[in-house]
Amino acid sequence: MRESRIPFSLIGVLGVLVLVKTLMLYALSWMITEDVIPGAWLRSDPYSAGDITGVQEILLALANRWDSQHFIEIARNGYPLGVSNDLLFAFAPLYPWMIAVLNSLLGNLYLSATIVSNIFYFVAVVSFYKVARLYMPHDYACLSTLAFGLFPTFITYGTLAYSEAPYLAFAISAWYFFKKEQYAPSAVLTTLAILTRYVSALLLAVYAIAFLMRLAKAHGYPGFNGSSFSSFLRWIGRSIHSFFSLLWKSYRGVLWFALPVVAVLVFFSYLGMLTGSFFVAFDAHVFFRDRLMTPIHQFVWFFEGFFTEINPGVEPMLLVLLRYMFTLPFLGLAIALFRDDTELGVYGLVFMWFTLSMEGISGIASPRIMLCAWVALLAFRDRTDKSLYLAIYLLFLVVGVWVLYQFEMTFFA
Repeated sequence: MRESRIPFSLIGVLGVLVLVKTLMLYALSWMITEDVIPGAWLRSDPYSAGDITGVQEILLALANRWDSQHFIEIARNGYPLGVSNDLLFAFAPLYPWMIAVLNSLLGNLYLSATIVSNIFYFVAVVSFYKVARLYMPHDYACLSTLAFGLFPTFITYGTLAYSEAPYLAFAISAWYFFKKEQYAPSAVLTTLAILTRYVSALLLAVYAIAFLMRLAKAHGYPGFNGSSFSSFLRWIGRSIHSFFSLLWKSYRGVLWFALPVVAVLVFFSYLGMLTGSFFVAFDAHVFFRDRLMTPIHQFVWFFEGFFTEINPGVEPMLLVLLRYMFTLPFLGLAIALFRDDTELGVYGLVFMWFTLSMEGISGIASPRIMLCAWVALLAFRDRTDKSLYLAIYLLFLVVGVWVLYQFEMTFFA
């Protein structure tokens, strides 16, 4: 199908996702009605906010659990003043600010948070389709897009009041424009992504590696297949002039990526004015015992870490299994990308390395954090038989409902 034509198949994909979200909400409503999810849990309120009174329980299930409570508190009252350390500083500002803006119109923070998440869920799906079309034919792009939309942790956290959907909408769109070499919109969207999820600062590293790989390809890097190290050095010498020539010609495009750096510095300076610490956003992660180490450290931490200390009834092996059943296949898909597109492989591997190297609560949340490596789902491409996609969709749907249940009843992802 030509790009100029209306992608009716994509409209069908969006229709299926609307239907699936409706079914998930019905399942959630049933769990509340049958007291599978206790109503007292849904009305837990660590911030003693008066606006929770009268809010429907299904809305509380969507927007008053775990991190959702912190996002809404920032939207309600902003970051705390005169406090040197508070867990709210660990959360980036853009998603709560969007909630606050919509709340000024609707007068309901919980509804506003849910609407923002779900709108950006569909924006992310459309953005994924646009990126997929850069790598595969229209029919397979639609099949891969539906797999992305149905992926269990994405459809769950894209329905709840979480920042995953806005982040992915910005990050995926940023990559689309980066591939198009339209650096101004890519830099703006990257800035929005970072101000939604700080981890997306890794995008700048991905862009830098991709830029250098393009440079190497353009100037005949010989590779190491049969080439000596001295030939590699000679290639460096020949290319150094070309490198600076290319950098000079494209400096205006490259300089756009100073925008996210400046934006983060400005925001962190603002937090420094509030708290007296420029690094308060990093310091706040002490509440979650977060620490970036290595995949081996994360594996060991699952057995000896904070979460098992405060929850002695948790079986560490089950904790490990439930995380790795998501992250290891995703890692495999990310590695498979290298066969098709090295830039995509680098993108996926950088974010999967981060996902698999986090200790603390972020390590427990790895099935959600790994969505930063969304490119892994492009590995399906046209190598997957179309008949297998139905089985993949059904599997994702069943697991998605299970993830939603786990989220409500325990801390999952």
